[in-house]
Amino acid sequence: MLTLKQEFSSFFDFFDEESKLNEDSKVEKFQENLEKLAMFSEKIKDRVANGSEKEREELQDFLSELQGKIETEKSKLFEKIGVSEEDLKAFLSDKKNFSDEEWSAMQEMKTYLKQNAMPQEVTKKVKRRRSKTKW
Repeated sequence: MLTLKQEFSSFFDFFDEESKLNEDSKVEKFQENLEKLAMFSEKIKDRVANGSEKEREELQDFLSELQGKIETEKSKLFEKIGVSEEDLKAFLSDKKNFSDEEWSAMQEMKTYLKQNAMPQEVTKKVKRRRSKTKW
């Protein structure tokens, strides 16, 4: 669990270093972070699927803590850029704001994240015993 915590904390380094980087470096660093984040989510999925009950409980606590950190950073970012989350979503969903190449790359990433990184609903099959009733 410690390695996951250390690994995740490195994602926040991007926001600290971001102001020191030029525009090209920011884009490159952001892309690297997205790739690392995708690999990180794979590790989490593996822990959820193959970990012990204790590991899953620790992971749940860890993810709750991370969610709080992410919300804090997200709020700071929106305040810094002076745009609301809804405005940003509207901008990102309008194809006219991007080149064909950028739009295609964004759609590929969106599809990948939906398939691999987003939590998916888990359904359990309920086993039912057949009962022999005598009428």
